[in-house]
Amino acid sequence: MEPIASADERLSALERRVAELEAATATPGSPQETAAAQENPDARSTVTAESSALSDRAGTALPSDTETFWALHGLVDHLGDGVTYTGYTTPPGSSDPVAWQMGLNSAGLAQIDFAEAAESLAALGHPVRLQLLQAIYEGTSTVAELGKDERFGTSGQIYHHVHALAGAGWLESARRGHWRVPAQRVIPLLTLVLIGTH
Repeated sequence: MEPIASADERLSALERRVAELEAATATPGSPQETAAAQENPDARSTVTAESSALSDRAGTALPSDTETFWALHGLVDHLGDGVTYTGYTTPPGSSDPVAWQMGLNSAGLAQIDFAEAAESLAALGHPVRLQLLQAIYEGTSTVAELGKDERFGTSGQIYHHVHALAGAGWLESARRGHWRVPAQRVIPLLTLVLIGTH
């Protein structure tokens, strides 16, 4: 049995793999695929429904529909039994796309202490903090700008929430008085929001 790699070794390996995958998939989806996705917003619901139906059947093998479950087949091809989340997006108001991928096989997942995620997840457990994150993700960057929106409360309350989010790694100081979601947290944040809303 191979020794379990340290977190730094796993991160380095994942970064190398991301670079390889980005190089291999440098061609974006065709305009026809993009148009089809825009014309059929219910496609996501269809995939979710199919996924739910599959999970209701105990012992179901890997679905053979590689067109619908292309990401799942890629996961199995590269990790076998495991979990991966990945994404590529250009945040609103930015010209710099963000790409991120994280994955662990079942042996790596077995080494995770769920309690270690408590602080990071707890920081997101307040509606105002999520609204602040969304506003900052969408381009609002200072407490003064955030203070113009009555949903966020007083400047003191905003600072309290911003510092809690920064302490958990969800925000960083871009420059004096300006905040942003760190690039390495954009995809994880969007993934958690998708999980929470669907």
